[in-house]
Amino acid sequence: MDRNEYIFYSSEINTLEAILKGIPEENVIERMGIESRLHKAKAAIKDIPIPPPSNRMKLTFRGEPVKGSYGADSEFLGLALEKFAKAVSAVSASLTGKLNDSGPFPNKQQSQLLVVGKALGSFGFELEVPDIQENTLIKEPHPATESIKKIQEIFQTIADGSDDGLSKLSDEIHPRAIDKVYDFLEYQLQNKALCCVDFGGHYFRFRNEAQLKTSVACLAKDNRSEKDMSLTGTLIGVLSMACRFELEIADGEIKKGKTYLTPEEGKDLLKFAGKTVNATLKEIRVGRGKPSYIIESLDNVSLLNNAESH
Repeated sequence: MDRNEYIFYSSEINTLEAILKGIPEENVIERMGIESRLHKAKAAIKDIPIPPPSNRMKLTFRGEPVKGSYGADSEFLGLALEKFAKAVSAVSASLTGKLNDSGPFPNKQQSQLLVVGKALGSFGFELEVPDIQENTLIKEPHPATESIKKIQEIFQTIADGSDDGLSKLSDEIHPRAIDKVYDFLEYQLQNKALCCVDFGGHYFRFRNEAQLKTSVACLAKDNRSEKDMSLTGTLIGVLSMACRFELEIADGEIKKGKTYLTPEEGKDLLKFAGKTVNATLKEIRVGRGKPSYIIESLDNVSLLNNAESH
């Protein structure tokens, strides 16, 4: 039984009990039908715990392809949903540190969304994140859930026009995943449509085409610069599970960033902690925002020769 069914039966019980209170005890026949319905409703949820809220979201659209809440262009809706699903998969893989520059998205089945109905009051979809941990005692955050929240955060950041905010997000999210979010928004701009995302108690929608256009430009590749930097410094901090590092260079400046390493490679990087290393970092800068730094491969870090001899 899902949460909606449980809530329906609970509401039915409350309603029937209120009706019975208004019917005199001597009106046996009148009460009989109500009591029968009440008995069935109580039996339906007997010994069943209240189901937790399902991970459902609403993805809706307005603009030229949409005719109010009546209908929308099928080609637009199909491609928009496909592009959103790809963005969710890409961001999910990026957050787990498993996304490469090319190739299929890893663990894609964990970030797939189910279309469970039409979003009421507008035109779009009601989507659900399937529970992939039904038989586990420890409930970890669902990859798709975290991905959708991060996409909402990206939308809010670019809508506010914050280059620094997007630089911070770029530090967490692989450029390929940013590209998939860009594809989703740019497709709407092409079709003069605007999306709304309602999930986890947070609601976001683009106000108008001008705001969407500015947001798309913010995510575009020509607003992002990437370059490799060869640095020598002390690896003063390594968080292998969180894929984070801190490198202190000669002038005392500390470069903080993310790694694209596997858990095993992260453990190998941890062996360099406190030692002087040569490191090739990828610097990513969005617009005029602060740069973020990435160690893309374990091959990009090596002990300095004189440090190796001690």
